[in-house]
Amino acid sequence: MGPSNEHSSGHRNNFDLLRLFAACQVMFSHAWNWLHLGDSLNGTAAFNLLFSTPGVAIFFVISGFLVTDSYIRSSSAASFFVKRSLRIFPALFVNIAVMELALLVTGGLNVTGILQYLSYFTVYILTAARIWAVYFTYEPYTMSGFYGVSDPSGVLWTLTVELTFYLTLPTLLEFWRRWKRAGALVVAVAALGSWVMAQHFNITDRYNPFLSVTVGPTFWIFSMGVLARLYWHRVSRIFEGKLLWWLATHLAITWWVAGTSAAFISINNAAPVDTFRIAILAGLVLSAAYSVPRPNLLRGQDLSYGIYLYHMLVMHTLIGIGWVGHWWLWIVEPVGTVALAALSWALIEKPAMKLRTSLVARRLSVA
Repeated sequence: MGPSNEHSSGHRNNFDLLRLFAACQVMFSHAWNWLHLGDSLNGTAAFNLLFSTPGVAIFFVISGFLVTDSYIRSSSAASFFVKRSLRIFPALFVNIAVMELALLVTGGLNVTGILQYLSYFTVYILTAARIWAVYFTYEPYTMSGFYGVSDPSGVLWTLTVELTFYLTLPTLLEFWRRWKRAGALVVAVAALGSWVMAQHFNITDRYNPFLSVTVGPTFWIFSMGVLARLYWHRVSRIFEGKLLWWLATHLAITWWVAGTSAAFISINNAAPVDTFRIAILAGLVLSAAYSVPRPNLLRGQDLSYGIYLYHMLVMHTLIGIGWVGHWWLWIVEPVGTVALAALSWALIEKPAMKLRTSLVARRLSVA
């Protein structure tokens, strides 16, 4: 669920605002469950609306669109990877370091040897997958102390998915660059294969920790954004200025599904009805990005990545204190998370973005 670049059609789109919405949806849906803030509201209209727009799926669609655009506009694959790395890893490094320090000082981390722990930390940083770090090195968590058995980094699996998407996409796009029609077919076949894989491997599958947190079972969601960007010159008319149509379709389907089963959209098993609903949601996201004038609400601040990184740490800290089930947590949780996200943006992400811009400008000047 990493951050992405702006689309080259300029700053007229609303992808920044949509990413912020997606990050807040993830934060509030987790607060609903973990802090027991919505037990009495399950099945209500508020529940249906909140869980019918899964932030993870929104992030994957936006990432498919914008990261594809970023690669197309990059001078080389190396340039693409440098830009992606500077956007992802600085904030991730600090985030994991903060969480590991919190576990260490509260009795939840057992550092038996410096070199052994450094190997664990290195794998963790490079992959954002604690399950991989443990598999290749050792288990440093004591499952005791202030945080107990909870995992403050429980959402980072989506970032592992995002990183493997970055590694996979260039190969597919090189096919597209050389053979436009065949390349699009390759992307579509990869999406179909991903959808089939999702029937067997997903984040709930504890027996396949490697496949379940890669882009394999979720590429079909990314592919909606990828294909939309590759053929935006042909399909843009379906989305631009059509927000009310896409929103009405999404709400009508949500209302119908809520009356028969549940409004919750699952990305884990790619059931046909959920697949169709995510396709409609993807259309809604792309339409929202290009149908509404861009508001100046964020003033150049991108807090979505920081909200994603820190909301679970704030949440598990509240749980460790014993604060669950109180209405005022609806205020405490987002305020604490946004405060940490603002610090992450100002002290880490924004300087890294400036460095990235400087490197790109220097490369262009040399060229």
